[in-house]
Amino acid sequence: MRTLLITEKPSVARDIALVLGNFKRREGYLENDQYVVSWAYGHITSLAEPQEYDPLYEKWRLESLPIIPEKFKLTVTERKQFSVLKKLLKSSDVSVVINACDAGREGCLIFRWIYKAAKATLPVKRLWLSETTSAAVRNALNSMKDGADYDNLFAAAEARAKSDWLVGINATRAFTIIHGKHISEGTSRTVSVGRVQTPTLAIIVQREREIRDFVPVAYWRVIGTFNTETGEKYRGLGIIADESDRFHDELSAKAFLERITETGTVAKVHYEEKAEVPPMLFSLNDLQREANHVYGMTAAHVLDVAQSLYEKKLITYPRTDSRHLSESLGSTLERRIQSALKTVPCSFLPNPLPVLNKRFVDDNKITDHHAIIPTGLQVNGNLRSDERNIYEMICRRFISAFLPPHKYRMMQVITEAGEVFLSKGKATISPGWRELYKTGTEHGEGEENSLPVLIEGQKVSVFDVETVKKETKPPARYTDASILSAMEYAGRFVEDDELAETLKKAGGIGTSATRAAILERLIKVGYVQRVNKSLVPTSKGEKFIDLAPEVLKDVETTAQWETGLTKIEQGELRADEWLSGITELTREIVEAVRGQVSFEEPSRVKPHERHGRKKVDTVKNISSEQSLVNVNKRKSTRNRTSIFCPAPVPVPTISAMKERKMKDRRPAREKGILDDFFTTVLNFFKR
Repeated sequence: MRTLLITEKPSVARDIALVLGNFKRREGYLENDQYVVSWAYGHITSLAEPQEYDPLYEKWRLESLPIIPEKFKLTVTERKQFSVLKKLLKSSDVSVVINACDAGREGCLIFRWIYKAAKATLPVKRLWLSETTSAAVRNALNSMKDGADYDNLFAAAEARAKSDWLVGINATRAFTIIHGKHISEGTSRTVSVGRVQTPTLAIIVQREREIRDFVPVAYWRVIGTFNTETGEKYRGLGIIADESDRFHDELSAKAFLERITETGTVAKVHYEEKAEVPPMLFSLNDLQREANHVYGMTAAHVLDVAQSLYEKKLITYPRTDSRHLSESLGSTLERRIQSALKTVPCSFLPNPLPVLNKRFVDDNKITDHHAIIPTGLQVNGNLRSDERNIYEMICRRFISAFLPPHKYRMMQVITEAGEVFLSKGKATISPGWRELYKTGTEHGEGEENSLPVLIEGQKVSVFDVETVKKETKPPARYTDASILSAMEYAGRFVEDDELAETLKKAGGIGTSATRAAILERLIKVGYVQRVNKSLVPTSKGEKFIDLAPEVLKDVETTAQWETGLTKIEQGELRADEWLSGITELTREIVEAVRGQVSFEEPSRVKPHERHGRKKVDTVKNISSEQSLVNVNKRKSTRNRTSIFCPAPVPVPTISAMKERKMKDRRPAREKGILDDFFTTVLNFFKR
């Protein structure tokens, strides 16, 4: 009897086969006397589309919503390879199957859906790989666990997929039917809704509106240039009473100028030595940000390149959220460093190699995979320029972890010459790890501002004084790099401390593996345009955000979802309990959108007849808040707490969110709606 291994992609299957040896190629698989190795192409099975449940769903009709399957079906999207896998899973000479798909939720989901669709009954083992080198594959084969040990991980992945299907399918159809013609303006009429893409779009839109509404404010600075007795010059900014270097009107700046004397005194000198430790190792998100900043590469492009390097066995698994290494890698670091040095030479690397501390090595901070580092294999053959750039970035970041801190001296000097001037300087004491970046383009620290040696009480002459007019600047538009940061640190958009902490633990909204695809999706459906490096919302994107109820665009919703999915993964919540709450949420979303009026056909929905409201002519006369208030009034007769959040403000500004100091500032009528979302989901099945 033989063992069947199923990988997520052909390249991994080939790598494993090379380790196991003596394989013959067949149609769709490889085999030897002990093993059969086959592969998927990612998700070759998926949740069935609505029309696969009922042909009537082929046409998008408002009266057909919500679509709530009694039992979800799977559909095969790659029939040829699925047929190969199904045949192998049913083969009489196969006694066990190994799930060798990527380590993580999605890898579990891909394999289990293939297994389920094939109606397989073989016992299952789980292979957990972070890299595909020979040593890593052999170690993983010797430490496999039963597939059942990952049941909760699969349950969370499937609950996420079903939840996204319920909300995404129904909300997309509802919005498209009601608003598609009006808001599309020549683009696709489909109004796409997604659990992560919609709040991401809202973040981009709110930034655009902050820029649009920004009113520049003029201010003036007074810049003085001073001469020491030895002829050395240095500059300082005029400081006013509140220790600010900004004058809010020109008269104040000129009055300050007139009070300046021809000579001055160094009143105070302050030196402070500081140390800057090496940057953390790369997660995928960090790598995408750095490559976007340095090379202008999109997040999707960086992921493609990293995947190519992984398949060439040059780097470890790229779809990781971790910036840390496992202690088990300790014995391999010397080999990896020696390989990396051939790409990024470093003559000042300590010898012997220092032991990495907890900043870089911490098993407690690793979930599915450790940080991205070189595998230790040599680069054979030519790499494309983009592959070489990314590989060099990874090698440089890895080597820098073993280098000493960058030490520098910060200097502050107060000069009095009728008025007060502040001068700041920075000088390197020991370059440390930054020496490695002098030959690279990333992680630049800017020019140093050196000051001459000054002592308190020293006399100086005023060489020149000038006033300079400046204006405050609006916040910058999001780029791939900055929106990835906003998604990863989305907790800053959340008022509730517990939910913010949940998002922090979850790594924000989306994952390292999905964020690039989400950005490309926003562009594909016509919500966002990439202008040079900037992400700019389209008219369609802005109109959709104005219409979308708060629960669809609020980052807090994703935090609440992640809480539930984490509890499923930890075995603290059953998936069917979670899905009961999501089903009810879906019904409320459809009712909320149904209550909005179409520009094109306001008579289609007739909300005034259903809700007893005054007839309205355009969507401007009815907000999602008004619609939801009526929905919730009607549902309150069933003695059920709503889990839907009204949207009194379409897109709150970041600055307004930062100014809110109290934990709960929402109106009383909203309390118990969004605040208690998770409790409501848990309790729904008990009703």
